[in-house]
Amino acid sequence: MRRRDFIAGGVLGLAASPTWAQGANDIAIPIRLANGRVLVDVTLNGTGPLPFVIDTGAAVSGMMQALADRLKLTPARHVRLNGKGFPLYEVQEVVYGGAIRQPRVALFGLERSMTLGGDGLLAAGVVTAMDSQLEFERGVWRVHPNGAPTLEGYEPLPSEMKTNVHGLSLIPYADVGINGRTQRTLWDTGGPRPLSLHHEAARSLGLLHPSVSYAPIPFAGIQGLLPDSGRMVRVSRVTIGSHVYENVLVAVQPAGTPRNYDALLGLPIMRTLDMAFDRSSKTFAVRRNGLTVGEDPHYSRSGIWLDETRGRVQVAVVGTGSPAAGADVRPGDVLEGPKSLDDAIALLSGPEGQVKELRLVRNGQGVTVRFELNAYL
Repeated sequence: MRRRDFIAGGVLGLAASPTWAQGANDIAIPIRLANGRVLVDVTLNGTGPLPFVIDTGAAVSGMMQALADRLKLTPARHVRLNGKGFPLYEVQEVVYGGAIRQPRVALFGLERSMTLGGDGLLAAGVVTAMDSQLEFERGVWRVHPNGAPTLEGYEPLPSEMKTNVHGLSLIPYADVGINGRTQRTLWDTGGPRPLSLHHEAARSLGLLHPSVSYAPIPFAGIQGLLPDSGRMVRVSRVTIGSHVYENVLVAVQPAGTPRNYDALLGLPIMRTLDMAFDRSSKTFAVRRNGLTVGEDPHYSRSGIWLDETRGRVQVAVVGTGSPAAGADVRPGDVLEGPKSLDDAIALLSGPEGQVKELRLVRNGQGVTVRFELNAYL
């Protein structure tokens, strides 16, 4: 199970108001970028510091079940999200970065199999419910108890903070331009890819046209990997206010996936922008910092998506513009040689420039193809 599947549901939890030192005006809490996550140290009931992920795409906060066991916490109650049961724990005191104390916080117990990157997850409300800033290059989360200051160099964006369930964290959405067309976009520090699109949003942007080169990529759901592949495509231009990003790789969800968002901006781009939230004016503003966009996400250098059926490994999808497409590999071709799907994936893997020779069976006839792996998008 992934963290994205967990936050898709909605349950109201306990959360008392945070407290800070009297007269405090600018509280600076250290944060850090590590392994594609935004981390902050917290203590729970005096235990810590513990690395928690700040996740602006999450509606509810939680802790790994292993941590709840270590702290000997007893569930306050059990709830259901997406048809699965989860324990809900009431923590008597959470302290963020040694500076902000919050009593009686409800945290869900997250499954041990969940990929998270920390001991717990802090939902969007930790930043959107207060006048605050996330400064990624400086490694600081700033909170302003007495109101947001004048923000030098920040640019307000057309935006909104919203949630699908009353009482849950307000999640930030702001306009992003994709190849010249504006898309209201969820801003998710937990998003591992630079930009992701729902299948129908990608269609409306012309990114599913047969002439557009793409690589088939996996997408995971609550039960694991989805049977159908998504797509990786490259867009020429992404604009955020006055800031421009060129030649951005975009992940497109498979057809038929729930439409939880049209577009989602992930941490690889978000890390280049300091973000400020002004609760009273409902302003969301950004300022370019000195960080560069994260590395391009990986995709298959062959352009082949495989299926295994009744012991046969078969080509299911061939990406437009890929080396495999250029070698006339076709959906339905059966690979000779590999005994399993894992063997076939290993056969197609390798560095750019490596030449692959495949023996295929097509309509009962043997076919041999050769192509060179390359970053074709």
